[in-house]
Amino acid sequence: MVREGAGDNRDDAVFELANSGDWSFFHMPELEGAGIGHGFCTGASPSELLNVNTKRRFLDTFRLNDIVTMQQVHGNTVHTIRNGEKPGSGDGLVLAEKGIAGIIRTADCLPVILADISRPLVSIVHAGWRGTALRIIEKAVDAMEHLGAAKENMIALFGPSIGPCCYEVKEDVRIIFREEGFPEHIFRERNGSVFLDLREANVWALNARGVYRIYDTGLCTCCEKTHFYSFRRGDKGRRQINFVSIKG
Repeated sequence: MVREGAGDNRDDAVFELANSGDWSFFHMPELEGAGIGHGFCTGASPSELLNVNTKRRFLDTFRLNDIVTMQQVHGNTVHTIRNGEKPGSGDGLVLAEKGIAGIIRTADCLPVILADISRPLVSIVHAGWRGTALRIIEKAVDAMEHLGAAKENMIALFGPSIGPCCYEVKEDVRIIFREEGFPEHIFRERNGSVFLDLREANVWALNARGVYRIYDTGLCTCCEKTHFYSFRRGDKGRRQINFVSIKG
């Protein structure tokens, strides 16, 4: 699925389900061919990369030198990795080092990958509703621009997340987004309940920063029981991993 916007000229791009070693993941072969390793993993894939043996298998499988993880806190802190930095807490990573994979873990929150192939520079963002309301995706775009990326060259990939079909929220969430300047169309009402379209909120935020080339897997973690864990569905202790790297 492709969300088209101004300047979108890649409407033939598609996501494919691939397998490599122990990992099953959705990726865009076109981006892979441009030297950007990436994947939105399914729930069947190992996710505990702090385990030494699992980490080694992951590094060997994807030909990586190392990984970078964070303690995710549903905020808007974005870390830049240039010289082997090991961040503490945060929800976004910008990577300028080759051979290093940025990792985030999600169940229903939206994983977003940003890339400027011409540099190359990449970013990966954990965008839950709180981080989205705090404009974390815009902070990631700004951090990439600070390192020389051009927003007109950026593309964004949206991984699997809970969709507006399932993401019922309370009125206080709508009030928070309204206070942060988000448009009303990111919410839908059905049978007296309010549902948040997390993807549409991040599309709006990216467009506000001048990023229009946005590609969406269109997969709902809550609906797609075969492939994904979902916090909302009851998988409270389980997560998928998502990764991006500049091949070195």
